Amino acid sequence: MCSNGIRRLTMSAVAVICALMAADAHAQSAKRVVNAMALTTYPPFEFKDEKAGKVAGFNIDVLEAMAKKIGAEVSWTETSYALMISFAPLNTKRADILLGTMGDTPERRANANFLDYVYSNEIFYTLSTKAEDFANPEALCGNHVAATRSSLIEIQGIEKWSEENCVKVGKPAIEVVLGENTAQNRLLVQQGRAGAAITGEGVIAYQNKLEGNQYAVISKPVVKLMTGFAFAKDNLQLGEELKMGLAAVIADGTYGQLLRKWGLTDQANIGQPMINGQP
Repeated sequence: MCSNGIRRLTMSAVAVICALMAADAHAQSAKRVVNAMALTTYPPFEFKDEKAGKVAGFNIDVLEAMAKKIGAEVSWTETSYALMISFAPLNTKRADILLGTMGDTPERRANANFLDYVYSNEIFYTLSTKAEDFANPEALCGNHVAATRSSLIEIQGIEKWSEENCVKVGKPAIEVVLGENTAQNRLLVQQGRAGAAITGEGVIAYQNKLEGNQYAVISKPVVKLMTGFAFAKDNLQLGEELKMGLAAVIADGTYGQLLRKWGLTDQANIGQPMINGQP
């Protein structure tokens, strides 16, 4: 009887050990999930691929590649730019990381950390049919130029350019017209409610592929903007892990391949990953 009891005890112990080993194996096989929020209106960086029914673009591909390097997968949620730059999803833990091609600025660093991954070169553009009207960029003076309502960087970029190139030489200032997003800004230009608009050069290159070169660039970059993925101030560990992931993506050539895939120039290349502008 004692022997039977020992045997039963041994079998129970083995069962417990096997269960623990199985649970550990399952935990190791289950990938870590990074919750990310993305836009649907800013191609080629972020947009909704209607055929595939999911978000797509350079930013999406880069974050997916980074996550893979650290053994994680990304869970995507669509959102608006206005919500992103409020940083509320980070504060409420609804998201681990925000995309949005957000400029990494000192003001924004007060609310979030930034993993810098690409440069966005902001340019003025108009319709190709109106290119002759803006053969000289100074023709923008006194004209209406569209910018995204929630983007102080776009608005301030226009105002600074206007001050230096129009007002200081006695020409009328540019009048800023506000749209909700880049798609609406293009519509304002198409409708003649704005003579031109400001956006990233990669955005116009992508739209010209889709729309048969409907747009003409009429200036050199007005703003060269270092952009980053935003993550919470109290989650520096995630930022450091993703920074290592980005370094690996750059080193193995994937980053360069994705730049070319989405029609971005070498001017967009970040060179090395940084957090808040620091290597």
